[in-house]
Amino acid sequence: MKVFQKTIDVKTKGLNDFVLITSQIQKIVDETKISDGMVFANALHNTAALILQEDDPTIHSDLVNILEKEVPMNKKYLHNYESNENATAHLKSNLLGTSVTIPLKNGELVLGTWQDVFLVELFEPRERKIVVTIIGE
Repeated sequence: MKVFQKTIDVKTKGLNDFVLITSQIQKIVDETKISDGMVFANALHNTAALILQEDDPTIHSDLVNILEKEVPMNKKYLHNYESNENATAHLKSNLLGTSVTIPLKNGELVLGTWQDVFLVELFEPRERKIVVTIIGE
């Protein structure tokens, strides 16, 4: 069994930026020559998330609206010493998650017809790092 790991650097534009990274992950898979296995992607941040979702701005807006309803910016939070923006980013990241796992078959990511991988910025413009680990043969 082979194991390969590489980091993707992503620059975000700000709050609620959905950055499509599927092709960057596939490019790493192509480098490995691993045909079948698993791909693990993990964002190294508490104020961003990784999700599988359709590349459609309407569903992104719907998700943002639901998150804002559940974790409103104008609520009082105990973790507010860095601002409510930071507190809500931490909570939203916990709800969405910071990692995705994708099967790998014949050198291709096994995703549904409309699935893509997105880094979601939940705070402010940042340089984000995503560690991609590929295990397989």
